[in-house]
Amino acid sequence: MKEKSFADRIITSSKERSSKIVLALDIVAYERSQLMERALSLLNKISPHVAAVKLNYHLLLPLNLFTDVKRIVNNAHDHGLQVIADLKLNDIASTNLVACDYLWRAGFDAIIANPFIGYEEGLEPVIKRAHDMNKGTILLAYMSHKGSKEGYGLTVINQNLRQEKVYVLFVKRAIDWNADGIVVGATNLQILSSIASKVKGKLLIFSPGIGVQGGDAIRAVKAGADFIIVGRAIIESKDPLSNLVEINRVICS
Repeated sequence: MKEKSFADRIITSSKERSSKIVLALDIVAYERSQLMERALSLLNKISPHVAAVKLNYHLLLPLNLFTDVKRIVNNAHDHGLQVIADLKLNDIASTNLVACDYLWRAGFDAIIANPFIGYEEGLEPVIKRAHDMNKGTILLAYMSHKGSKEGYGLTVINQNLRQEKVYVLFVKRAIDWNADGIVVGATNLQILSSIASKVKGKLLIFSPGIGVQGGDAIRAVKAGADFIIVGRAIIESKDPLSNLVEINRVICS
């Protein structure tokens, strides 16, 4: 039997847990050992209430990839969770492949990449290699911070010599390149809704920016987000578990 794709696995995880939350493990600590302890403690508490977890530079830089990080990834897998590596991959193909091979060996299920670098000698081999290994690729379309409009919101001239927003172009690329999903900030509901109307059934939408950056979980899901990425609003709260349970209640009821 063919192994399920990343998209199928995270959808299954979401249904089993009645959760659309991807928890960003954006943990800050002065000691490396505290990072590990905090990450594992959180996973053990919240795993029944999230669909997946996401790791970025908060853990990937200070921790050893093949010992510490792999232990966190394995722990998440033991709980049945998918694990996303958020490096916003942004280099030439040969470098991208080296980075991805390391991440795959550490057990990650998907990576986030920047479509700005292009397909040929950019992301083409990454996406193909990922699918060969039943891994996923998620491309940036429109980020959640205020300055996103200065890049993803720019108007450019496309190949047909017509004006087009950068984020519209990136969404088209994600579909054409056979990516598994896209990142669209929950802080701009108009753009999120517009993109969702074009990609439903083709790409999964992951929406960051919930809480601290001003995004609202309910509105993001209503606008078309398949998953909401939540980090500091949970990590830095006094009661992460209660917050997760409440978010799940309001977006899945």
